Amino acid sequence: MAEEYERVRSRYPAALVDKACAVAGLEPGDAVVEIGCGTGKLTRELAGRGLVVDAVEPDAELAAVARRIVPEPTVRFHIGTFEDVELPRGAYRAVFAATSFHWVDPAVGWSKVASLLEPNGVFALLSHGGGMRGALDEDLVRVWREFSTRPWSREPVDDETLWAGAEERKGNVSELWSWLAAHDLTVPEAAELFSEVKLTKEPMERAMPLQDYLALIRTTNNYLHLAPEQQQGLERELAGVIGRHGGTYPAHGYATLVTARRV
Repeated sequence: MAEEYERVRSRYPAALVDKACAVAGLEPGDAVVEIGCGTGKLTRELAGRGLVVDAVEPDAELAAVARRIVPEPTVRFHIGTFEDVELPRGAYRAVFAATSFHWVDPAVGWSKVASLLEPNGVFALLSHGGGMRGALDEDLVRVWREFSTRPWSREPVDDETLWAGAEERKGNVSELWSWLAAHDLTVPEAAELFSEVKLTKEPMERAMPLQDYLALIRTTNNYLHLAPEQQQGLERELAGVIGRHGGTYPAHGYATLVTARRV
């Protein structure tokens, strides 16, 4: 699964990585943390900018792929959860999390990030997402709802509602990220730990053949938690929906960046 994850998961636009580095005032040689590096999709961007990266990843197989792809001497890999890995407090100009912070216990995560940052250091969260667009998305959501074994933290919304809701939640970065990630990550104290919350998004569009779409689905948490017969049923229904809508999935969405500065 690690090799397939590397093949099908999207990378993060250089423009967003540059934006995060600019907000944090990062220069080559600066120390940063990456939470949940996976196969190194973001790690390679950070290392390529000359940053010294402490990359935390609980899955050894994903980290092994990252080590092969990002053999930079400036990257130190730590196998373990972010909650458990020991890192020096107040030692980092920035902490990054790319499609990973929903795995971290929010009762620990926000405060630990703040403790690792230098004064005025920046927490940068990146992900991919977007709102509902038309009948195809509605049909796909209907299939997912039929097979999903886990409750949804919010109902799917259209782009206008998604971004308006994000703007309304900038007073607490944990509330904003909960809204965008569709996971319950809100803690009231995050509003006291971080300020200057900013949201940047970059449009990303590509047409995905059915087999690539299904390969992407097979790397997701919701899919992997299903029993084998449920996985087969889900794939069959998703393939049917995409087949009825032309056989290709138009992946219209955004890469998103949220930055917040340690108070």
